[in-house]
Amino acid sequence: MIGSFRLPISLTSSGDTTAPTILTATVEDANPDKLVVVHDEVVTITNTTGLTITGAATPTLSAPTGSGTNTITLTLSTVLTNGQSVTLNVASSNTIEDAANNALATTTIAITNNVAVAAAYDVDYQAVLDYATANSIAHPDASQKTIDNQLILDLKSNNLWAKADVFINYGGTAGTAFRRICWKRLLQVDLFGGLTWSADGIEGNGTNGYVNLKFKPFTDGVNYQFNEAGIAANIKKNLSSAIDATLVGGYGGTSAGYTLFGGKPSSGTQLYFINGALSAGSPIGQLGLNGVYQPNSTQVIGRGSTTITFSRAGISPILDIDLFMLARNNQGASSLFSDERIKHLYLGASLNQTEHNALASILP
Repeated sequence: MIGSFRLPISLTSSGDTTAPTILTATVEDANPDKLVVVHDEVVTITNTTGLTITGAATPTLSAPTGSGTNTITLTLSTVLTNGQSVTLNVASSNTIEDAANNALATTTIAITNNVAVAAAYDVDYQAVLDYATANSIAHPDASQKTIDNQLILDLKSNNLWAKADVFINYGGTAGTAFRRICWKRLLQVDLFGGLTWSADGIEGNGTNGYVNLKFKPFTDGVNYQFNEAGIAANIKKNLSSAIDATLVGGYGGTSAGYTLFGGKPSSGTQLYFINGALSAGSPIGQLGLNGVYQPNSTQVIGRGSTTITFSRAGISPILDIDLFMLARNNQGASSLFSDERIKHLYLGASLNQTEHNALASILP
């Protein structure tokens, strides 16, 4: 008698064959350059092949993070802005898969755009931002923009913005290209030699580093006039040391140094003053805001720790030359350079004591 045999019904195992899916794709206001993609299970990703964005903006995707979790974050080449309608497109060539090597299937999903309406800035600060955009200069982050914008509002409320021809904020957290912008003239100053940047401003090296302000008082001065001139520098380091150079000045010929604002020489107590005059007296320099002002035809007033008035005898007319910061001129070995650190620079009309004190109070 032949026995009976039971044959197996199937030899196929019951492993995971279900492809992962995308639950959400979102760009948040706090990080408008990040796309956060949440999946229904843990996935891995090798690169951004097969992932594109289409719609009102088409930034490319890079730098995926979160592999081995259910949330993948991708960096956008340009930020999304409020109201832009965009879609994430997944092609079959994508490298996203689950633990069982099931690949994310071809799909599209609308990206949730939570980027808020951009803050409304003062028209003159917006002009600075627009200049930066037009010249491919990176903007500060939102926090620094708020600080910068409030600074302009404070300058305006104290009648200081209207009096300025040059206002530069070398400090803060913005990139150095942005910090080179003169907010009043909407141009970038030129840098030469060894200079160091920090949140407290730009610092010379005392050897060859200087800034060309690209400002000729005679040609470019609107508020800055011969008998109505002012300069203020917010100095954060080294002013208390001996200075054998001028902080802001120019070069007027073979040997003519042209000084707006200097400091204590390596010996003696002389001070350099606006438009080239040299006068004797006690140094007025101190860390923080220092200023030199020419309010009329007979006086030059320096303000720092005290207020001192000097005779205007010997002052020359305003010359038609570029002004340098941290160096008297750039004529090789005869140059004089300083190692001060300057955070803000004002050039324009003469300020009275109240205005100078207001400027000192609003500059950090």
